[in-house]
Amino acid sequence: MTLEEMYVFLESRTYYEQGGTRKFSFGNSSIHIDRRALIPFSIYKDNESFILQPDTAIAEEKELRIEISNTRVNSIMFYGRSSGQKLLTLEG
Repeated sequence: MTLEEMYVFLESRTYYEQGGTRKFSFGNSSIHIDRRALIPFSIYKDNESFILQPDTAIAEEKELRIEISNTRVNSIMFYGRSSGQKLLTLEG
């Protein structure tokens, strides 16, 4: 997957937090959370991993590794780059 394809994939649908009620969408290089929060971000590729850099830290992490699950629900998992811990799972 290329960097451009990653942006297109993220922007292609609305996602919901696994086990939660928050709604996430991606567009114009920003994360929209429940239509209330707007967090600018950028993505870069490091070796074979895609790294999301939000302007605001998420769970004290400024860099999140993105993993996409090609299951029926198309889950996206975000892991802290420094901690390696799963921080967020979104389902589309």
